[in-house]
Amino acid sequence: MQLCGGLRVTADGCCVGPRQLGGAKPRQILVALLLRRGQAVCKASLVGQLWGDTPPAGATSTLEGYVSLLRKRLDAVALGLGSAVRTVPGGYLLDQTCIEVDVHRFRDLSAQARRRDGAEAVHLYAEALNVVSGVLLPDEHLDWVDEARAGLGTELLHVLDEAAEAALTAGDLDGAHRWARRAIRRDPFDEKAWRVVLECCGRRGLHAEGLRAYDECRRLFADELGCTPGPGVREVFERLLESVRRVDDDPLAALMDAVVRLHLVVSSPDEAALVPSGRGSGRAGDLDDEDDWRLLERFLSMARRRLVGRSPLSA
Repeated sequence: MQLCGGLRVTADGCCVGPRQLGGAKPRQILVALLLRRGQAVCKASLVGQLWGDTPPAGATSTLEGYVSLLRKRLDAVALGLGSAVRTVPGGYLLDQTCIEVDVHRFRDLSAQARRRDGAEAVHLYAEALNVVSGVLLPDEHLDWVDEARAGLGTELLHVLDEAAEAALTAGDLDGAHRWARRAIRRDPFDEKAWRVVLECCGRRGLHAEGLRAYDECRRLFADELGCTPGPGVREVFERLLESVRRVDDDPLAALMDAVVRLHLVVSSPDEAALVPSGRGSGRAGDLDDEDDWRLLERFLSMARRRLVGRSPLSA
């Protein structure tokens, strides 16, 4: 049974949606039982979930009628499926031994992944994250469904962080970057995910892309939270900067180093102190903005002369 992306019941090649389950109340009963894995739900709790603080007269009898209708609709999907909704003392229990629910499979696979390492863990995390590709029950707008949706969202973010870290450790940089970015889309302030993004850029040698990603992160934190990213993100950023600068034997890297320093001086003076000096002093913050500006001017002047020299108009 599928809860993410919308309620679906699939059996024997037949798939039905929420409208085929007998209406809103039978559907909500099924959802309540599906979310309580292996746990009985008492009738009083179900009455509260269906009608809130204002249940109708004879609500318990009405509930029992809805359960009977739900069983018939499930039997219409697959013979015997309705018997999975079992009556227990004081309530109902959904027998999930013969039913696979996407949310529970996601949790099972995630738990298995935590007990593995390397490529095996990455594979299990990939399976788990493919299971919950949509939002939990997007068409249901009830407080208890909203609570379950928020809880699953928190779980999903945690698993994305775990998967990205596991993939990074295993050397799967594509997977690590993809899952970290997916985590950031869910929570733009997820520093674990930002750190993985920067680490992936550094290991691939995509230093400019990494610096752009850090600038994106820094601006977001500054604009929305009024602070800078935490020490984990900043530590990876410093290593990216060290990789950018090759002053002694790489003129292009020296130019990049100067551009990065000038950009940080202009956009974030506090961050500029993190940039190592290109003059060989080895002390962070030992900057000479005039030297950087002269280097940039010299490069632009050389480029201008070359371009003008190639221009047909120069003759």
